[in-house]
Amino acid sequence: MRTNTVVSSGPPSKILGLWRRLPTIIRALVVGFVVLQLGGSVPGVLLVANLKLSPSVPWFLPATGIWLWLFWRYVNGWGWPRSTAAIRGVNLRARPLPARVWFWSLLAGGLGMVSTMGLIFVTSHFGNLPDEAFQPPFEVSAYPPWTVASIFIAIAGTAGVVEEAAFRGHMLSMIQRRHGWVIGITVVAVMFYAAHLSHAYATLAFAPFFLVYSALHGLLVYVTRSILPSVVLHAVADVIVVPMQFGVLASPAQITVVTHGGLTLLFAAAAVPAFLRLATVAREAQLAAETTGETLK
Repeated sequence: MRTNTVVSSGPPSKILGLWRRLPTIIRALVVGFVVLQLGGSVPGVLLVANLKLSPSVPWFLPATGIWLWLFWRYVNGWGWPRSTAAIRGVNLRARPLPARVWFWSLLAGGLGMVSTMGLIFVTSHFGNLPDEAFQPPFEVSAYPPWTVASIFIAIAGTAGVVEEAAFRGHMLSMIQRRHGWVIGITVVAVMFYAAHLSHAYATLAFAPFFLVYSALHGLLVYVTRSILPSVVLHAVADVIVVPMQFGVLASPAQITVVTHGGLTLLFAAAAVPAFLRLATVAREAQLAAETTGETLK
């Protein structure tokens, strides 16, 4: 006699069903902020522990590097659960690029980044910012120079890897597949600004900077279909800006051409033809990849 076995749907299946019923944008925001917290929490703990226990020996820097490597592998599809491995890799968009695309990505993106960074100094000069906006996150003058340099490298590297994986990787990919690039880049830009509201300088006056900064990286991902150039440019920009935030490097905000937006306009104008050239080179690389069976999504 043949019997039918009924397998009941347990709590995990019900939770998964509820998750899938949520709007795509909501799911994308949740995933993006989980990735952000997952990647950024451990380096913060390592830094605080190192500065309390042995500030003259910056062991947190190599430890942070190991963590970021493990984090990158995980959000790119490695590890448990295997059922999400493929989609994690797709969402991250850590696609290798040909040398020519890399060159034009860094050139166009670099020009755009300098232009965008000019908005920081314009805002600092004309915006009505609170006094706390000009205070360093914490005092570093008591630490040895090598420890201070390690702090800046760790902060910049973590920002480049984690924030790009969270925002221009997983969050943007999920929204873009459902709603298109324009909505995806716009929503991610707003969320990128919202994620920085805990910083004293992230007032409403600084909203244009954060929105343009995120949109620039979103444009790079759109053209290249990879977040790798954004990871590099984000980290390099923070290596320069973070020491200014801590008061270690002098800000160029007192230079007239900087404070009045000349730097922003000059480099924005230079970035336009560079991006057009990047689009052409990336399109040629895509056509070449399609002939070998690889598609860029």
